Amino acid sequence: MMMPANFTAVNSEVVYGGADLFTILADTTAPIWNAANVKTFNTNLITLISNSFFQKTVNSTLGVMFGGNWGGDGDKIFGDDGSLKKTFYADTANGEMTFGNKVMRTLGMASVVYTLGTAPAKIGFNDAVSGITHMEGGKDVFGV
Repeated sequence: MMMPANFTAVNSEVVYGGADLFTILADTTAPIWNAANVKTFNTNLITLISNSFFQKTVNSTLGVMFGGNWGGDGDKIFGDDGSLKKTFYADTANGEMTFGNKVMRTLGMASVVYTLGTAPAKIGFNDAVSGITHMEGGKDVFGV
């Protein structure tokens, strides 16, 4: 028996009363899920991804730049021997990383850049600093 070309439309009409899945979801969640919720969800998702990639991205870029051995014959950020390739695109135990995984890791690093451009950075040492001391032989030389 051959199915008509519009079988899906007929089935949708019979089962869902003419609505497709997206229409049903939109109608069901419309009272509680608005544009502001979608924006908050997307922002939080990008922030969570950024948090998981943040330290590796900073270590592979700024860490190399300010590590004291950058450029020339020292550490590099880009290229085959660069820190980004070694950190994010290194060979896995099963061989070369797949293209899809490279794309997802690149998006993870891009989320770090996006988050740094859209959210204020936290200062981790600000509240913990209480003074400057320099100890010589167990004695506080500055007296602070």
